[in-house]
Amino acid sequence: MMIKPGITELSRYVDSRYTLVTMVAKRARMISDEQNRAEVYDAKAEKSVTIAVNEIAKGKVGYVRSETIRRVKELEEEKAAAIISLNESDVKSLDELVREAHSEQPKEEQAE
Repeated sequence: MMIKPGITELSRYVDSRYTLVTMVAKRARMISDEQNRAEVYDAKAEKSVTIAVNEIAKGKVGYVRSETIRRVKELEEEKAAAIISLNESDVKSLDELVREAHSEQPKEEQAE
């Protein structure tokens, strides 16, 4: 028996057939585990693989490459470093402004 939608249609949602098979297998396992925890068995219910394929076809399930995650983390680290650098330079500038303000005050005001 063929599962509909077919692999050609599902290939639009992934970059390779290997990715598709892996997605279906992982999602089917999750569904199966959920059904086992519920301890309700319905012999007439759709199989977990069929449910997983339908979810992928409807766009409910997707994937993210680990390379993409790594790159996003790098960008977040760069952003955090830039913010810290800006904050440090702002603190230095503020210290310089305070020193300048104190040096511009007349001697008698500085003594108080």
